[in-house]
Amino acid sequence: MHCARRPCYPGAALGAGDERERIRRAVLARRDALASETRCALSRAIVERFWVLPEAVRARTLLVSLSVGSEASTHALVVEARRRGLRVAVPVTLMAERRLLATELPEDDRLEAGPFGILEPRPDARVPVPVDRLDLIVAPGAAFDPRGNRLGWGAGYYDRLLAGRRPDTTIAALAFECQIVSAIPSEPHDVPMDVIVTEQRVIRPDRGVRDER
Repeated sequence: MHCARRPCYPGAALGAGDERERIRRAVLARRDALASETRCALSRAIVERFWVLPEAVRARTLLVSLSVGSEASTHALVVEARRRGLRVAVPVTLMAERRLLATELPEDDRLEAGPFGILEPRPDARVPVPVDRLDLIVAPGAAFDPRGNRLGWGAGYYDRLLAGRRPDTTIAALAFECQIVSAIPSEPHDVPMDVIVTEQRVIRPDRGVRDER
C-alpha cells in the first residue's frame, strides 16, 4: 500500500495565490526533510490518536487515501479499520471527469498506481461506494491551519468529492505537526476539516480551540 512517488497534479499551482503556493512549497519541504524512521514513528502516534476519536469509534464506513511519498502513513490505519470490521473505501481518480470515485478497497493485491502515483483498485476490482454512505472521510493535504483550512494540490479533486458528503459525515485530516501553519488563505470552493490529528494534538476548528491530547 505504499508508493514512493508524490502526487503531481497538472497545473497544481495554476489559480492558486502566491501565498498558498509559498505555504505549499515550504510545508512540503519540511515534511520531505523528515527522516523515514521519524515519519514512521510519528505516523504511528497519529494513527493511535485517530482511533481515540469518537467519530472513528462509531464509524462504519471509512474513506482514506493510501499514503504516498512523505505523507503520514495510512497503512496501519487501514489494517486497524479492517480489524474493527469497517468498510474501507479509497478514492480512484477519474481524469476525464476530473473527480474522485469512492471505491471499496479490495482485500487482495488488485491495486495499481493511479494517474498521480497513488495506489488504487484496478478497474476490474472497483466496487463504487456512494459518497453519502461514508461516515468518515480522511482527506490528505499539504498543509492545514487551526481553523480547519486545508491546502491541497490545487486541482480541486477532494473539494468536489467532499461537497457531496452527508451533513453528518466527519472530515478528518492526518498530518505531521510540521504541516500545521498559522493561517491558509481560503478560496470559495474549499471545504474545511472537522478535525485534524497530528502526533501532538487533536485540533477541532468548530470549537474554536485546540484539544491537546
